Amino acid sequence: MADFISPDRRRAERTQAQLNWLLPLLRLSIAAVWIATAWVSALAYPAAESYRLLERTGVPAALAPLMLYGAAGLDLLLGVATLALPRGKRGPLWLAQIALIAFYSLLIAWRLPEFLIHPYGPLTKNLPMLAAIWLLYELENAEKAEKGKR
Repeated sequence: MADFISPDRRRAERTQAQLNWLLPLLRLSIAAVWIATAWVSALAYPAAESYRLLERTGVPAALAPLMLYGAAGLDLLLGVATLALPRGKRGPLWLAQIALIAFYSLLIAWRLPEFLIHPYGPLTKNLPMLAAIWLLYELENAEKAEKGKR
């Protein structure tokens, strides 16, 4: 039994076993963030408050409903796509998520700088999200490259 997995392969096998259940959990949690954000934006948070925030970022009042519900729809789409797209097809999705989070973060930091020092850290929490999504992107590319070699 001690030789079932050779000593030089044990760490790699253990890591792969952990990734087999941790990566789907990570993907599920990222989808949940997008879907919850869509729900909060569209239904739970007061629209008037959202419109005021959008106006402060430079969105004209006439476009505020379109931007609010359009962004909520995009967030929902990203969450559903995170759940629905099959392995090997998610590379562009991860890049789109990274781009959108970076855009939102930079715009908010520039136009709503109080969120940079907010005690709940709404912008700083984007850093681990970006790192987690980048990890998923890199692992997907590595898996694609490995399949291409076969």
